[in-house]
Amino acid sequence: MPDLKGIIIAGPGPTKYDFAERDYLDYRLKQKIIAILDTAYTEEFGVREVVEKAPEVMAKVRYIEEKRLMQKFLYHIGHDTGLAVYGEREVRRCLKMGAVDVLLLSEGLDLVRVVIKCSNCGYEEAKLLKDHEVAKLEGSLPYRPCPKCGQTTLRVESQEELVEDLARLAEEMGTRVEVISLATEEGQMLKETFGGVAGILRFVPS
Repeated sequence: MPDLKGIIIAGPGPTKYDFAERDYLDYRLKQKIIAILDTAYTEEFGVREVVEKAPEVMAKVRYIEEKRLMQKFLYHIGHDTGLAVYGEREVRRCLKMGAVDVLLLSEGLDLVRVVIKCSNCGYEEAKLLKDHEVAKLEGSLPYRPCPKCGQTTLRVESQEELVEDLARLAEEMGTRVEVISLATEEGQMLKETFGGVAGILRFVPS
């Protein structure tokens, strides 16, 4: 049941606690219980009440999961296991190798990946820019000589939000993608210290 994130048990009386503690559920399901909530109603109104309370519960669960993921990443960094990578270039390289198990992206990542290409010789380069910098780059290209052939024939070949670009590559390689919020100290560290892009690896790349 890997897709089951958690179970919330709710009701107006103490029966819910007995249900959770006794052997009514398979042990694997019991391990998935994340909250036991008191409600004022049963049946449809009770379900509505649980739905209203669920976002707060799930937010706490997500908070814990994000901390766990980041602590695992930091463990590999601190112990130099070779199973952690960070920085757009290195993460991209490892993604293409199929080495990344979990891709960690900061929700504060606001970069655009712009690919510049020379229509004369085929020279190509990629740049990471802020949104507002893209237009400035486009305006400068007609006056900028190509580093390879020297002609002023550079143009923007493509541009895409870095988060979407890496997430698409991760999906192609069967890599799990996790967007980490800035709500935790670890989430702040991902953005400020590691550039907002990191990965936990399946194996140590050569």
